[in-house]
Amino acid sequence: MSLRLRIAGLLAGITALMCVVSGFTINEWAERDRAERLDENLEQQIESFLSGPRLASVFGGERIFRQRSGSDRGTWLSVEIPTKIIFSLSGSQDVVVESEGFPDIVIPSTAGFFEAHDSITTWRAKATIRRPVRSPSSGALLGGGSTGRILEAVTVVAAISDDRDMTARSDLRKALLRVGLFATLLSAAIGWLLGGHALRPFERLRTETDLVRVTNDLSKRVDTTGPAEITALANDINSMLARLESASLDTAQALTSSREFGSNVAHELRTPLTSMRLNLDLLRTAELESHEQASVLEQIISQHDRLLRTLDALRLLSRGDLTQGEFNFEQVDLIDMISQAVERHFSGDKNINLSLDLSDEIPLVMGWREGLDVAFRNVFENIMVHAVRPNQELAVNVTGRLTDGKVHISIEDNGPGIESTRHARVLERFYQVVDGNSEGSGLGLALVDQQMAIHNGTVAIGESELAGTLVTLIFPVGKNSQS
Repeated sequence: MSLRLRIAGLLAGITALMCVVSGFTINEWAERDRAERLDENLEQQIESFLSGPRLASVFGGERIFRQRSGSDRGTWLSVEIPTKIIFSLSGSQDVVVESEGFPDIVIPSTAGFFEAHDSITTWRAKATIRRPVRSPSSGALLGGGSTGRILEAVTVVAAISDDRDMTARSDLRKALLRVGLFATLLSAAIGWLLGGHALRPFERLRTETDLVRVTNDLSKRVDTTGPAEITALANDINSMLARLESASLDTAQALTSSREFGSNVAHELRTPLTSMRLNLDLLRTAELESHEQASVLEQIISQHDRLLRTLDALRLLSRGDLTQGEFNFEQVDLIDMISQAVERHFSGDKNINLSLDLSDEIPLVMGWREGLDVAFRNVFENIMVHAVRPNQELAVNVTGRLTDGKVHISIEDNGPGIESTRHARVLERFYQVVDGNSEGSGLGLALVDQQMAIHNGTVAIGESELAGTLVTLIFPVGKNSQS
């Protein structure tokens, strides 16, 4: 069921309920008013009779009743409401006079309003009893001769049938039913129209969203104009589309990178494997002198080491891509980590002029310990591979400062350096400054850049004051860092 139809049905249901309640209330008020009018009519009928001159003459002792042969009933009453008068006589049977149409009902002995039933319908009636006032020398008499009968009381009963107003009551109920049905249908139609008007912005929003699906263009955005609810929903849809677009671009970029990565991996592994195979074939087929065999074996070992370094770098790159960032983070002492890395790579080598200057102001930082170790290790290994020159002592300066709320770690050497046009490219995977038989795989600085991105930091390549390469690692100091 559509929302528009639900709105129309809901409005029609509410209207129908209100009509039922209103009709029931109106009917109850009408019944109560009818009952009050009936009681008033009964009282007026009885009072008009009791206050009339004929009954007063009876109480005065005048003989006004004419007996008829075979019956004690008279027809001298001519009234709108059926009425019955009962004369209670001392020492004799009661005399009853009733108007035409009075029902055959049981009259109670007490005065007041009552309801009675005959074989056809229900009657609303009232009985009133009056007793004459007599003096010791006079009395109210009925009959003739010397044997008069004394009037003890007169009971006047007036009765109205429920069928009298049945037509009017039925018409009222039919009118209420017709009005309620018309109001329900009218409210359903109004609800249908209002629902269509209210849902028009949603329909527009659905059309625009469906257009994005059909065109498969996640750069499209839906219109945010309209009521506050539509604006909020449109903004949420646009935010979702933005996230989907970003995820789609990331996925496309990841696929592209994966293809390039696979191609580069195949190329990098093919080169040492091919060279190793040639050297092995040479050892198997050629008759070489012992010194020539030693040279070939040395090349195989060097190529094998290069292959292992490449595989290890690939393993570290894939692990860095899969890391969950802050899930593996802990507080790390950069001073201690850098000192240990420097000692592992440069200690004991007297041909290296090493300078280590780390400020005590450097705080603990939140980081992935293994990832930071990979970053520093590759910077230092890159120096050992590319910065060493023949007949020149290697100089390495490592400094650390806390500047503007960030930790700056600078590592510089006096090697051949890197051209300024290549500073950005050396951070790309498999990019090598020197082509040919270089011992590097082009993944060292790419690993450093990856780890700095994981730690929300940056790496910059520049020119050293020692005429070589300057690598600067910049770490943000978060709220969880400690001095």
